[in-house]
Amino acid sequence: MKMSRKMRLEGAMDDSRGRTVLVVDDEPDIRFYLKTILENAGFDVMVAGNGKQALDRVKDRKPDVISLDLVMPRMSGLKFYQYLQKNPEKADIPCVIVTAHGKDDFGSKDLAKLQAEGADRPLYYLEKPVKPSVYVNTIREAMGLSAVADDPEERESLIMQLQDKMKNADTERLKQALRVLV
Repeated sequence: MKMSRKMRLEGAMDDSRGRTVLVVDDEPDIRFYLKTILENAGFDVMVAGNGKQALDRVKDRKPDVISLDLVMPRMSGLKFYQYLQKNPEKADIPCVIVTAHGKDDFGSKDLAKLQAEGADRPLYYLEKPVKPSVYVNTIREAMGLSAVADDPEERESLIMQLQDKMKNADTERLKQALRVLV
């Protein structure tokens, strides 16, 4: 019997209930977007607009995972992470880095430092903008939960978009795309 998308999502929501994610991002629209994605997947969500607020949230309640932007005012994601690592009760919280600056001058050095400092455990990294299913599955993986199956309709839509883009791509870009897919 084929399981419907709704049944798959409901099953995934069951194992995410009672689990908390702290979303730390300085942009209100991004915080709302990520919070909505996670709540729709069944998670409890706390939010913070910078590292200082995030420290306060973590003191109030220990989350199961932290979704962390790198470039923020008042306290960056790197500084927050470093403070977290100094607290033995909080140092084990997995972090998923969600940033638009992992490859530019604003955040690449911080990302490299995070990767070096967290070398003894996995560091999850997503580049903005994030696709909801990838975001939820990365959060689930950081918690040790199994992934939720991809939405077949979304997959078909992505394939069609790729086919459309490939029609006008030059040979070198097609080679690059193939290397990424392989």
